[in-house]
Amino acid sequence: MKWCLIAVTLVPLLSLPAETLELAPLQDAYVCCCKPDSTNPNGGSDYLYHGQYGSCFDRTLIQWDLSSVPPGAFIVSATMELFCEAMYGTKTGNPVYYMINESWDELTVTFNTQPGYDTATPLTAAWPEAGTWHQVDVTGFVEEWVGGTHVDFGIYCFCEDTEGTCVPGFWSSDYQEQSLRPRLVVEYFPEGFDQCTWADIKEDQ
Repeated sequence: MKWCLIAVTLVPLLSLPAETLELAPLQDAYVCCCKPDSTNPNGGSDYLYHGQYGSCFDRTLIQWDLSSVPPGAFIVSATMELFCEAMYGTKTGNPVYYMINESWDELTVTFNTQPGYDTATPLTAAWPEAGTWHQVDVTGFVEEWVGGTHVDFGIYCFCEDTEGTCVPGFWSSDYQEQSLRPRLVVEYFPEGFDQCTWADIKEDQ
C-alpha cells in the first residue's frame, strides 16, 4: 500500500465528492485553408467545423474560461463537449487536438493568421454522430493550464488521415440556444489534494 504525503487530510477529502464546474468558452472560431483570409468563412459565427470538406481543411480554435477553477486544484477529469448539429461525408481518420501556444482573437483570426500549437502532446477522439454531444477528454490539457506548466491559449482542433469529405458541424458559443453551446466540464478537488496521484489514492482504498 502506498501512503500519500497528505494522509492526515486524505480521509476527509475522500469522504467528499469532487467539485464539478461547467465552464463556457472565452472565445471560439474556425478557419479554412480554402478561404485563408476569412474568419468563420462558411455559415457564420454560429458554427464551428474541424475536418476535411473536399480538398478544404477546417480548423476550430476554442479557449476556455478557467478563472473559476481555484489555483492548486487537483483535476480529476476535464471533458470538452461540443454539440454536433451535422456530420458531412464519410468518417475516416480521427479528430486530433493540440494546445495553442499563442494568443488569438475570435473576431480576426484566419487560416493565414492562426496561432501556433504544441504538437508534442496531441489528443485524439472518435468522430461524433449528428445530434449528439462530442466529448473529448482534455484532462491533461487542463492539468497543465491550472498547474501553470502551459499558458491557457486554448485548443486547436485538427484532423488526421481523412480521405475526402469528413467534417462535423458544431454549435458555437454564439448559438442562440445556450444549452447547446460548447462547454468544459471539470471535476476537481481543492488545493492540498494534488500531492497524491489519483492512482495512489485508488490503490489505497
